[in-house]
Amino acid sequence: MRIRVLGSCAGGGLPQWNCGGAIAVRARAKDPDVPLRGQPSLAISADGERWSLLNASPDIRDQLLAFPSLHPRAGSRDVPIDSVLLTSAELDHAIGLLVLREALSYQVLSTRWVRDGLLEHNAAWRLLEPVWATVPLDQPIALDRDGVLEARLFPVTPKIPPFLKGLAKPAAETTVGLRITDTRSGRRLVFAPGLGSLDAATLAELEAADCRFVDGTFFSEDELQVMRPGAPGATAMGHIPITGPDSSLASLAELPGRSLYIHMNGTNPILVAGSPEAQRVLRTGVEIAQDGLEITL
Repeated sequence: MRIRVLGSCAGGGLPQWNCGGAIAVRARAKDPDVPLRGQPSLAISADGERWSLLNASPDIRDQLLAFPSLHPRAGSRDVPIDSVLLTSAELDHAIGLLVLREALSYQVLSTRWVRDGLLEHNAAWRLLEPVWATVPLDQPIALDRDGVLEARLFPVTPKIPPFLKGLAKPAAETTVGLRITDTRSGRRLVFAPGLGSLDAATLAELEAADCRFVDGTFFSEDELQVMRPGAPGATAMGHIPITGPDSSLASLAELPGRSLYIHMNGTNPILVAGSPEAQRVLRTGVEIAQDGLEITL
């Protein structure tokens, strides 16, 4: 299985358009230690020819442009994308589908909760209805045309997107992690860019993976509050912090295989190469995903 990180930052990317924090300022100034980052998505492939996307960020056009393997075949509109699989209805995970609306040669896959939340309350999304299929939790689904990559969705702590609050109730299908297995080798990837907690079931999914991309939105519980007094804490926003009580770093450091943080908020100090926070993460053996990173499992 080939894996390409299309984008590694949380909603808004780095720098976020309305953020004047120190990290964003350095990114705008082209500081080499703070490279620009897009919003979160992975591309995966069984053969390097046909690809599937895990989430479709608002930056999808630039992300496809930066990766020649996802360019259309010369003289055609044939883009080598088989599936787009969503982990939630969050706009930074799904709005890229509207960019891809002009070529419905791929399938969109999500839970029914995510599909209904987007299609029933937003008329523009109905353009995608002909290719949008729902997937039950923990049921296998083929991502590629040859059926080599098998996906299963597992529930994590539900988080309702702000635009659906008052319109939908949280359920097991609201937010999911993705388990992708290469049926030839048995090698397994887990993608969980939104985690409110690490319960026993989620930890078991992560432990069984050979490679895992995990929510790294905030380094600490009060990270956003330091910059903007009165802002909610990390867990109140549906994200387990990297450090502090009930955090993720110590648990990930004990797991076999490769662990990478993804979906970092623009305030997260691990985005600064060489920072004490980034060094603390790397010393444990956990990695920090970068746009353009490629992994072969």
